[in-house]
Amino acid sequence: MNVASKSEIGILILISLCFLDICRAQQCNEGGRFGDGCKFQCHCAGNTACDPSNGDCSNGCDPKWFGPACQYDVSEFTVTDESESDLSWLTDNNDTTCNNGNVQSITARLNTPHPLTWVRVVVKDTAYLNQFQLSYLSDDSQNSTHCVNPRSARVDDVTLDISCPTLVVVSHVTLSGANVLGLCSFYISGGRNVVFEETAQQSTTFDTNWYAYKAVDGNPGLEGSSRDTCSHTKPNQGGLAWWKVTFSNSVVINGFVIYNRNGQCCSHRLVNFTLQAFPSSGTNPVYSYTDQGGPAQLVYTVVPSPPIGLPVKSVRFDVSRNNDKQNIMTLCEVYVFG
Repeated sequence: MNVASKSEIGILILISLCFLDICRAQQCNEGGRFGDGCKFQCHCAGNTACDPSNGDCSNGCDPKWFGPACQYDVSEFTVTDESESDLSWLTDNNDTTCNNGNVQSITARLNTPHPLTWVRVVVKDTAYLNQFQLSYLSDDSQNSTHCVNPRSARVDDVTLDISCPTLVVVSHVTLSGANVLGLCSFYISGGRNVVFEETAQQSTTFDTNWYAYKAVDGNPGLEGSSRDTCSHTKPNQGGLAWWKVTFSNSVVINGFVIYNRNGQCCSHRLVNFTLQAFPSSGTNPVYSYTDQGGPAQLVYTVVPSPPIGLPVKSVRFDVSRNNDKQNIMTLCEVYVFG
């Protein structure tokens, strides 16, 4: 495995601060946001404020996020090893609890399979900061594949980022090598939320405050009034109700997480929704997904398989049939990871 020098770290696109435009960011004066144009959301532990310029969290990241400025989703997994040792130290969100010396290889089974991009390892001592091998098992294969020419970047004396982008959806990730004996934490990137505060539109707006942008404001609406956190179209008899977001720059997308309206009212309206992703030119979608129905869910997770092969400029949701005969599109939050 090639370890990048400090001058090379910036070219590792997936893990570079410059990829987030943070390296040239101006201070943001809006609470809970940071960077140039306040276009990044803080993800600090305890919901505390981050540095308004670069997003640094003095008390660490929220457990659901990690990486540069805490901008990368922690992909949840269960983990096993051949010795069946106690592995609670690996998933306790504590970088100071470490391998007791018995585990020489770990395999993480992703709760939600997705394309692999990069991982982070934290070790107990600098002496353990190399000699790792990374391999993965795709959703449609029985054979493990080693990462080809993985690149790594040393973050500090005990932290190493390893890049291993795949063109397939991955279900298992294995970390092996002599220095697994010194492992403390293993993070698998689920991607960055690339849709935060992007330009959103909808077919109509129901009453005041149910605006389209509420679905990309970083608040999934799990608490408080839906009026304050969700988008909502007017009832539309016999026609489409839709919501659309357009990215300022085309993005490579790994997956979607959609938050439905919380509470007793109206969650059925999202059943049978259609999601489409469009490139920067042309009218044909590069990806299309239709919900298969059944009981309404609070959270929908959609992972394209095979992955979307082209950069995406816009994403659109449609509903054309609802159980109450009125087509209404309500979204409390849309996360697009890429």
